[in-house]
Amino acid sequence: MASTPKLHYLEDRWDEAVASTLDPAELLCYRSNLLGSDLRLTNFGGGNTSSKLEEIDPLDGELKTVLWVKGSGGDLGSIKRSGFATLYLDKVLALTKSYKGVEREDEIVAMYSLCTFGNNPVAASIDTPLHGFLPFPHVDHLHPDWGIALAASANGREKMEEFNTRFGHKLVWLPWQRPGFELAMMLKRGVEEVPGCDGVVLGGHGLFTWGQTQRESYLNTITIVDQLGQFVLEHGAKKGVSFGGVKHTSHEDRQAIALKLMPLLRGRASAKQRVIGSFTDAPDVLAFINSHSAQKLAHLGTSCPDHFIRTKIRPLFVDWDPKTDAAGLEAKVDEALATYRKEYAEYYNAHALKDSPAMRDASPTVVLVPGVGMFSFGKNKAESRITGEFYINAIHVMEGAGGMDEGSCPPVLPQSGHAAPTSAFSLHENYVALPPREAFRI
Repeated sequence: MASTPKLHYLEDRWDEAVASTLDPAELLCYRSNLLGSDLRLTNFGGGNTSSKLEEIDPLDGELKTVLWVKGSGGDLGSIKRSGFATLYLDKVLALTKSYKGVEREDEIVAMYSLCTFGNNPVAASIDTPLHGFLPFPHVDHLHPDWGIALAASANGREKMEEFNTRFGHKLVWLPWQRPGFELAMMLKRGVEEVPGCDGVVLGGHGLFTWGQTQRESYLNTITIVDQLGQFVLEHGAKKGVSFGGVKHTSHEDRQAIALKLMPLLRGRASAKQRVIGSFTDAPDVLAFINSHSAQKLAHLGTSCPDHFIRTKIRPLFVDWDPKTDAAGLEAKVDEALATYRKEYAEYYNAHALKDSPAMRDASPTVVLVPGVGMFSFGKNKAESRITGEFYINAIHVMEGAGGMDEGSCPPVLPQSGHAAPTSAFSLHENYVALPPREAFRI
């Protein structure tokens, strides 16, 4: 793509005057930083980028193809050259010889370090083979809210085909599969079976895009995400009602209530370890928590793996009517918290295996109070804020999926596949949440 197609929501931030001065590895950093600078493209710490670069092997002096991919735990918005794992691409591809099937895919993870190029201590992430087995020089894997809204819709595959027709794309759909080697094999087969494929929607998860050059990969990514935004938001505007409509009105003294409520909630959330709290009453948060469907949707949990790693399997929803006396809020909080901890223990006991780690703190990291706002908690100020941002991402996903609801649900959900049948998923108003077993495994 030589020039930027018309973008409605995103901006082309690529500066060729800067890019032209960078070597291939620094250009990968530049591309990654641009993508990570816009939370509409991906969340903090979420997503990953890669490039397959030609380098001289220090061992034999031969030219080798090296896979540069975001290291485990990195953040695209701030990543530097030192944050990328580097692996011999041929060794990554040779891992198929050791692969014994999805039930033993975790055994492959320990082999990533054996593929390391150079004296690089950066740990390769679980997503490494997803990039390695895609036959493109430059690959972007992001979690844009608009993309996940499509991926988490009960009619998502049908809507993807509608999107393809409208915008002239050939996106491919894959059912849910947790990140790992099996998903890499699915990606490889998916693009091989559809010549001209220009992107992949991972059911319940996110989006893969790519390009023959760094610039083309960036441009393809922002264009497809922007067009997904046009598609999802137009559907929502046409429907006109979000989350089943308005149930509550925001309390006129909500910030004063939040000021009194914060130490109470923070104390409860610090039952096992001290946490810091953040609060927001942003319009999109209030629109969600004041709606008819908020409690049901909140209980279903999130879809994208990056979301629930921060927000836990679900937030705590306090079933309080803002029209009643705020003096009764403490009792409502304690009642909801007791139920939350009981359900968290049931969730752990239902899915834990002999080698599972001990149950984590059963306190919530996100608390939703109708008429007031959202409280989020973390080990420090930054984490508490970021946790809240992740749940706002989840709100946008649920709203986008609901906006594409056309009143019918396919008998077999497009997210279902080898990893989980349709019966394992829960849905409400076209939004499909991840099965609890799959969330636990991640």
